[in-house]
Amino acid sequence: MKSVVWMLLLCMAAAKVSAYHILGVFPVPSRSHNHLAKGIVDSLLKAGHQVTWVTPYPYDNKNKNLKLVPVGTKVIADALDMTNLNNINQGVNVAKEFARNITTMTANTPAVREAVVKTQYDAVVTEWFFSEIDAGYAAVQQAPWILLGGTVYNSFLERLVDEVRSVPTVPFLMNSAPIPMNLWQRLVNTFFHCMITITDWLEYLSTCERYNAYFSSLAAARGVPLPPLSEATNNVSILLVNSHPSFAPAQPVPPNVINVAGYHIPEDIPPLPKDLQDLLDSSKHGVVYFSMGSVLKSAALPEHIRRGLIQVLGELPYTVLWKFEEEISGLPKNVHVRPWMPQPSILAHSNVKLFITHGGLLSTLESLQYGIPLLAIPMFGDQPGNAERAIRNGYARKIKYGDDVADQLRVELKEMLNNDRYYKRAKYLSRLFRNRPVPPSKLISHYVELAIETKGAHHLRSPSRQYAWYARWMLDQAALLLVALYLVYRLARALLSLCCGKNKQKIKRN
Repeated sequence: MKSVVWMLLLCMAAAKVSAYHILGVFPVPSRSHNHLAKGIVDSLLKAGHQVTWVTPYPYDNKNKNLKLVPVGTKVIADALDMTNLNNINQGVNVAKEFARNITTMTANTPAVREAVVKTQYDAVVTEWFFSEIDAGYAAVQQAPWILLGGTVYNSFLERLVDEVRSVPTVPFLMNSAPIPMNLWQRLVNTFFHCMITITDWLEYLSTCERYNAYFSSLAAARGVPLPPLSEATNNVSILLVNSHPSFAPAQPVPPNVINVAGYHIPEDIPPLPKDLQDLLDSSKHGVVYFSMGSVLKSAALPEHIRRGLIQVLGELPYTVLWKFEEEISGLPKNVHVRPWMPQPSILAHSNVKLFITHGGLLSTLESLQYGIPLLAIPMFGDQPGNAERAIRNGYARKIKYGDDVADQLRVELKEMLNNDRYYKRAKYLSRLFRNRPVPPSKLISHYVELAIETKGAHHLRSPSRQYAWYARWMLDQAALLLVALYLVYRLARALLSLCCGKNKQKIKRN
């Protein structure tokens, strides 16, 4: 009996030791980014850890191991105002300005500052969103920094964990060029990278000032030194990337870069509401699902475009599910709208034949998970690139948003619904996407635990980050070689001059 008790105590002690307290800072006010954050949090909670989650979205929290730290709702409204159908040509500069505003608001939130000062965490998880200043949370905590890349692996992320090697071969994040790129496309890619790099150099001093302004007082309150920004951003323990070689270019990466695409998708598919279940089950010809995501509102479409889409969708023999945020009159019998759709559960249904989407990465990943071909209407950000990758992979087509979008939709629907090669290709890629030794959600908790237990996972990091930029580019070696060659040249010249001088003296004597 005593041995059983001791065994139970040992098991309880082991469980207690393996449970860590992790700070997750995910303040980006976007539903898609919030889904990514929730996937991280759920994975850690499922593994038995405690999580403090900084988020702009309220939740009915019933998990005793989860503490929510709200960052306010004003930023949500501001973000949605910045991202709408009237302002779709957003570039990197706008995204970086938006990121700065989010970082400022979050770092100055009293509840966030209190959580960072008063509690010691075993690790800090943040999302990269056009800014590395959030490295300050891990620096103040003196804890391993786990970074989430919500997009595919790209040069922004690459420079944080390794030498940037992708510029000559892999299109820039917002460059939808094919692979292999021709000379002009490679020149454009290099130009994009150089412009972003130069801009970052020019902004570096102001970035350091903001970093110190946000985190120096937090470090002082905790009684720890604040490392310089260059040291803090060079201290990524694990980089979790929302990517997978079934749909994104395969690239050489350090061992601390982990592909986890699809981790946000529940392993157990939630059941559909009864009305939707009955509707999908009874659809004899199949279902076309239409959603422009959580940020782009179908209800914001101009009236003439909206009516044109309804007419085209009404001509189909298929049942159409359309995520539409407000009531709409005059719908054909086959078109059904809802302000919210349980997207993974819908895509998992065997009767779904096609997904009309804006091309957001999460929607793209969910289509891959369940093998549904895509008809993309990309709007901004990474959506054109996602659409192009899906097209090159053979399971998608795209439409350019404009006044004639309904006419384009009619043509593309006819092609995709009458040609089963898109459906077959989607099913094949789905098998590749799901063919992994362990679910991606389990990789998250595994590598977070590894970073904590090894105090930073230094054994997985690229050695390139231990060298200055000029050393990585071998400029110091080149400089040393030039100096050596110059010295040899001067020495040879001096010897030649000396020999010539002696010969002239001999000639004069003779």
